[in-house]
Amino acid sequence: MLERFIDLVFRNRLLVVIGFVLVSALGGWRMYHTAVDAFPDTTPIQVQVNAVAPSLNPTEIEQQLTLPLELAISGLPGLDNVRSISKFGFAQIVAIFDDGTDIYDARQLVMERVAGVSLPPGIGPPTLGPIATGLGEIFHYTLSSTSPDRTLDELRTLHDWVVKPELRKIAGVAEINSWGGFERQYHVVVDPQSLVEHDLSIGQVFDALAQNNHNVGGGQVVRSGESLLVHGIGRVSTLDEIGGIVLKARGGTPVLIRDVAEVTLGHEIRRGAVTAQGAGEAVLGLGFMLMGENSKDVTEALRQRLETVRASLPDDVVLTTVYDRSELVRSVLDTVTHNLVAGTALVILVLFLLLGRLRAGLIVAMAIPLAMVFAILGMYELAIAASLLSLGAIDFGIIVDGSVVVTESNMRSLAARQRQLGRRLTSAERLSSIVQSTKEVARPVVFGMGIILVVFIPVLTLEGIEGKMFRPMAWTFIFAMLGALVVAITLSPILSYYLLPRRARERESRLAEVLQRAYGRLLATALDRRGWVCVGLAALIPMTAVIASRLGGEFQPKLTEGSMVINTIRLAGVSIDEAAAYNTRIEQLLLAEFPDEIRHVWSRIGTAEVATDPMGIELTDIFIALNPRQEWQRARSQAELVRVMQEVLDDLPAVNMVFTQPIEMRLNEMVSGIRSDVGIKIIGDDLEELRRLSDEVQETLLAVDGA
Repeated sequence: MLERFIDLVFRNRLLVVIGFVLVSALGGWRMYHTAVDAFPDTTPIQVQVNAVAPSLNPTEIEQQLTLPLELAISGLPGLDNVRSISKFGFAQIVAIFDDGTDIYDARQLVMERVAGVSLPPGIGPPTLGPIATGLGEIFHYTLSSTSPDRTLDELRTLHDWVVKPELRKIAGVAEINSWGGFERQYHVVVDPQSLVEHDLSIGQVFDALAQNNHNVGGGQVVRSGESLLVHGIGRVSTLDEIGGIVLKARGGTPVLIRDVAEVTLGHEIRRGAVTAQGAGEAVLGLGFMLMGENSKDVTEALRQRLETVRASLPDDVVLTTVYDRSELVRSVLDTVTHNLVAGTALVILVLFLLLGRLRAGLIVAMAIPLAMVFAILGMYELAIAASLLSLGAIDFGIIVDGSVVVTESNMRSLAARQRQLGRRLTSAERLSSIVQSTKEVARPVVFGMGIILVVFIPVLTLEGIEGKMFRPMAWTFIFAMLGALVVAITLSPILSYYLLPRRARERESRLAEVLQRAYGRLLATALDRRGWVCVGLAALIPMTAVIASRLGGEFQPKLTEGSMVINTIRLAGVSIDEAAAYNTRIEQLLLAEFPDEIRHVWSRIGTAEVATDPMGIELTDIFIALNPRQEWQRARSQAELVRVMQEVLDDLPAVNMVFTQPIEMRLNEMVSGIRSDVGIKIIGDDLEELRRLSDEVQETLLAVDGA
C-alpha cells in the first residue's frame, strides 16, 4: 500500500508541491486566528453566584442566603461539587461542573434554580459572575488624579460612567470590574428628635422617598390632530429635590424631608480599596476576557480603546495601564519563535556537517516549518491556544527524523546508481532511483514515527487539571509529527529529485568519517570488555534509583510571568483606612529599595464591585509589574528577587506575606478556592472546636521541612 502511494505521489509530484504551498498558506492564515495565551487554562467549568445583603452578619448570611442557594443548585446535571463563602453582607457560591459541560448551559441551569429561591425581604436578586476563567483577568489599569481637590468619589464615578461603558463594548470582554474609590449614594440621615417633634415615623420617611422618586405615564391627549404625551416627572436627581419631598402637612404647612433629616452625598459601605505607586488611594479597573477568546487580541483592543478614552477625561485625571497580559504573551511568542528559528538553524548546520550537503540539510529542515503548519491547523480545529507549553514542547530533532532517513537514503541511492553506471544519471534514472530508495525506507519511517505517536496516547487519556494542561501539548505534538511524516514520505523525496546535485558525491563528509571511526573504536573496546560493561551498567541502575528517590517532584515548573503578587495577611478586624495606609507605606518602601526592578506597584484590599475574588479586609494583594530583567540591579532572576524582597519586608510588624504570581494565584484560587499549594479544610458545627483543631494542624504543618 505504501509503495502504491509513493508511486502515486511521484506521478503527481507537481500537484503535491502545489498542495503543500496551499496548505502552508492556509496554515499562515490560521496562525493569525489561533488563540494565543501564556499558559494552558486549567480552570474547571464553573459558575459563580453572588448575593449581597448589607445588613446581615456572616452567620445570618450562611443561614439565610448561602444554605438556600446551595440547596437549590444541588442535583443539577453534570454538577461536580459546590463550595461557598459567607462574609459580612455577602455570599458567594461556586458551582463546578464536569469538563464536558457547556458553560452557557451550566449558567442557564444555575440561573433557573437560583431564580426560584425565596430570599428574605430587602435582599436583591443573586447575580452570576462573569463568563471568565482563571486566565480571564488580563488587564489592570488605575485612575488617579494630580489635583488635591479631586475626590475618590469623582474618580469612581468617572470610571463607572465614562471608562467602563467604553471598554465593555469591546468584543471578547466578559466584564470590566471596578475596585476601590467610593460608589456615590444619596444619604438621608434622619434626626430621631425631629421625627418625634413632627409626629412622624421612620416608615413614613421611607414611604415618602419611595413614592416621590419615580416617573409615571398618563397616556396621550389628542388635540387638533396632534398627539401629546402625558408624563408625570417625579424622579429626584439633586440634594435639594430630595430635601423638598413632602412628608405631610401640619397646620397648612408642609413638613419636608429636610425638616427631619440631613440630605448629603455619601457612599456605599466599602468592602475594598486600592492604593497605587505609594501615592495613596486610587480606582482600579479590571478587564476580564470572555471564555474561549484570544487573550492577545482582546488585550490589544482594551489597550487601544483605553487610549481613546483617555482623551475624554479631565486633564488632572491620570489613566495608567499597570498590568497587560499581552506583554507576557509577546514574551512567550518570542520564546517560541526563537526556539523555531534556532532549532531550524541548528538542524541545518548539523545536517550540513553530517551529510556534507547544504541542499540536503535544507531539504530536511523544510520538515520543521511544514510540521508547524500542520500543528497550527490542528490546534485551530480543536481550539487549542498557542502557548509556551503547547508549542514550546515540540522537539525538532524528532520532527526531522523521517526526513533525515529518507533524504540520506536518496543520497546513497543516487551515489550507488551513479557508481554502477559510471556516469551522471538522466532525469528518468534519478527519478527511478529516488522512488526505489523511498519505498525501501518508507515502512521503517512510518513505523518509527508511529511508535513515537503511540507514546502520547496515555497523555490524551488524562482528565481534570492534568488533562487540561498536558493534552494540548500532546495534540500539538501529534499534529506536528503527522505533518512531519507526510513531509518525509511525500515532499522530501520530491525535493530530493529536484534539488540534490546532479553529480552525487560518493564519500562521506569528513565529520561523519571522524565520528564513524571514533564510534568503531569505542564499539570494539566495549565488545572486548563486555563483562565490565555489563557490571558497570548493573551498578548504575541501583545508584540511579537512589538518586531519583531523592530528587523530589513538581507537577509543573513555574512560568516566570514578569509580574509578582504579594499576598498580605493582617489581623482580622483591621479597618480599610488603616490597611490602605499600611499598603501605601509598603509600596513606598518597595519603590525606594527596588527602583530599577519595579515599574508599577498597586494593592487591592478586600472585594471588588463584582466579587470575583471575595477577600476580607484583612487580606491584600500587592501587585508588582517588573521592568525587563536586563535593567535589574539587585537580582539576576525572579526567584532571587523574591528572596531579596522578603529580606526587605521581613521586619514589617503585624503582617504575613506570601509571594506568588498573577496567573498562578488566580488558577490556584479558582480551581480549589484557596491560594496556597496545600489546603486543609476542617468541617464541623462547633466553632471553638474548629479553632482548636486548626491550631493543632498549624503547629503540625509548621514542623514540616520546607513549609
